[in-house]
Amino acid sequence: MKKVIYSILMGLIALFVGCNGDDYEAPFGDFSSLRWTTSQGFESSDYVLALGDYIGFIDVSRNAIEHSWRIPEGTKLLNNDFTENDSIYSEFVVQNGPLSYEEKLMNVQFTEPGIKEVVLRNVFRDSVKESTFVGGQWVVEKTFTVKVFDDIEPAFKVMKGDEEILNVSEVDMPNEADSASWPTVTIEAGEELTYIDMTTIGEPDTRVWTFNNGNIDTNNKESVGVLYNRLGNFTAGIITSKRGSDDAPDGEAVKLIPLNIKVIPSSKPFVISSNLTEDISDMISFKVNGEVGSIAEGEENNFTVNVVNTVAGFNQNIPVSSVAINADDASQIDLTLSAPIYNSDEITITYTTGNIQSVDTRTLESFGPEAVEIFFDNILDSDWAGYEVSDSDFKNAFAAGYNVGNANGDDSDQIYARTESIAASGIASMSFTNVTTNTRLKGTITYANGATGVAGSYRVSIKVFIDPSSTLLAFNTIFKYPSNSDNVTLTWDLMGVAKGQWVELSQEANLTMDMSDEYHIRVRPNTNSGVTGEQIIYFDDNSFALIEPRM
Repeated sequence: MKKVIYSILMGLIALFVGCNGDDYEAPFGDFSSLRWTTSQGFESSDYVLALGDYIGFIDVSRNAIEHSWRIPEGTKLLNNDFTENDSIYSEFVVQNGPLSYEEKLMNVQFTEPGIKEVVLRNVFRDSVKESTFVGGQWVVEKTFTVKVFDDIEPAFKVMKGDEEILNVSEVDMPNEADSASWPTVTIEAGEELTYIDMTTIGEPDTRVWTFNNGNIDTNNKESVGVLYNRLGNFTAGIITSKRGSDDAPDGEAVKLIPLNIKVIPSSKPFVISSNLTEDISDMISFKVNGEVGSIAEGEENNFTVNVVNTVAGFNQNIPVSSVAINADDASQIDLTLSAPIYNSDEITITYTTGNIQSVDTRTLESFGPEAVEIFFDNILDSDWAGYEVSDSDFKNAFAAGYNVGNANGDDSDQIYARTESIAASGIASMSFTNVTTNTRLKGTITYANGATGVAGSYRVSIKVFIDPSSTLLAFNTIFKYPSNSDNVTLTWDLMGVAKGQWVELSQEANLTMDMSDEYHIRVRPNTNSGVTGEQIIYFDDNSFALIEPRM
């Protein structure tokens, strides 16, 4: 914290007061005023402070005939002999609060957490701001409120499943020299420990966990699960609790996590643990239930990648050219193929066990055939597609790039409305709450960088969240053209779609012309026959992906 140097503060008094002295009597026509400044600034009288820090107060009022300060319990009056290089103030203490003090300049150290009030009492012959007329004089009692934040004292616990294996309170102060006596938890490779921050003292607003030998090195979540895949014995790590928001003084405290961890070989088989997925570069990846330690030469031959494209009359196995451990995640295996694949293909992969070993020497078991989740490159800007950017106008459904017009109700009740109460991804989605009108949500398409809506076949996707009370049957999306006869309308059947959760719907659209950049969502009464009452559905994450034909 910036220190207040006595000479600087006295200079400020001279600036404001000039040659006034305690026995100075103002000439006729001079005026009185209430003025102060502090080491925290001129304007405010509400301050925040870390425990043990101080504030310098200066009364620079004009023509006060009486003056005093009152400081509360949990404070210390300091003299003016310290400098900005001092951080320990014990030798500068004049007296402990509570007390009254009559000098203009006062340095107060705050040694107890909580709300503290410092009072400036001045008496004037003339009226000044905040004064009250008492006994023929004008009296001001100006209160300065100081919120003193306690020192941060981390507290946390560690869980293994439902079992609490460590609980460290605020008063516990682990020392690395005592690590041999810390509790030890034994886990199998691939198992997880959960670390939960319970710190309240000192009001920290964030934290940084630092872990040893886990699948993550650092994390700032309140509760975090850490997987341990490598064999060995080690200590858990540390937690750094921090305070740094704009309305609080900076502060932090570091505490060791007093836990020894012993990781032994897993008794579980080494198996695939995720779906197989393709990325934009045609790489196919999958996760396994542990870190991969080694991949033997020739493992490419143990993978069979079958590719079928019915339209193209293609049904062949494509060789794998490389098998690699992912550089960022040792529990992920990446496959590179020797020939291109297309998003119109159907791909399955079979693996026959060979010599892919985990770090704890288990061998990956056979799997498959397993289908590959194909990558579809969305040509839409993600913010536009997900209603991420807000608009203040209800006629625009409160979403940038969209319009409903006057038919969208009013400021307090809309048919379509952007909301941040629920989202499939990002922070927002689009809600619909009325089925009795034919109102449409018009979107002016924003494309991702470099993309265009050329003619062709598209995989069109949208995510929906149907309120459990809703009985909606269907809705439409429309690729709108200047001539209605050219419009391409898709009908989305909601019968059988799970309610109360986000579900991605997809179908193919064949566009014979380039997109006109206008796209509608419409819930029509005539496709929801018999549906009555309030209907609630949310839309999110629109996607248009050009289908790649295999030639």
